[in-house]
Amino acid sequence: MIFVGICLLIAFAGQSAGQSCHLRELDLCAATLLVFTQNPSGIATNDAELNKQCGYLKEADQCLKNFTRKCTTSLQRELISFVTEGSVRLLTEYCTTGSQLRTSYLKHADCLNQATQSNQKTCIRDLQSALETVTQVEWDQRIPAGCCAYRRFQDCTESQVEAKCGKEAVEFMDILLRMALSRLPDIVCPSYNPQTEECKALLPESGATPKGAKSNSVLSRLFSAYTGL
Repeated sequence: MIFVGICLLIAFAGQSAGQSCHLRELDLCAATLLVFTQNPSGIATNDAELNKQCGYLKEADQCLKNFTRKCTTSLQRELISFVTEGSVRLLTEYCTTGSQLRTSYLKHADCLNQATQSNQKTCIRDLQSALETVTQVEWDQRIPAGCCAYRRFQDCTESQVEAKCGKEAVEFMDILLRMALSRLPDIVCPSYNPQTEECKALLPESGATPKGAKSNSVLSRLFSAYTGL
């Protein structure tokens, strides 16, 4: 969830960049996230692994802060701050030893790790493919397409976690997702359902292969660091 939130921040910052900057300046941020995702044992399940991951996450966060400070206007920075408020708070609590969120995370970590290793990348690939579509539709369709993509990702994640780890773990994942993506989806997307004809018409079919590294979407290329596509 933190990876998703920071990827969205990278993409949003890139869209807001001033003429004095170039998206290549975000390569370091993305490279740091790539190191974070390349953990052969899966997600962190103890304090030592969490602290190691937090080092990479904090580097990526600082890289993004430097980029937005240099490359965006004050108004753009305020908007980015609003959109990413939850991700920043999640990062802080995730990386604070003894915090309530971290304690809850460690309680569920072993089972979440199993769920992640077995099926979770399916949800990420569907989200990645959907977000590529979002960048290609007409402007008046981008919010509906984005909301449908978010809701489908949420449903996919919840169903896989519940099947493996139970409802309590799902409730915890919902908290993480809401924190990672801040208040924006709840404000903009409350009425969208991925099972409706509207969403089905806007999104690629579940299981569709995203363009990944070959995509024109900066966000999709960042997700490729996680999916390997």
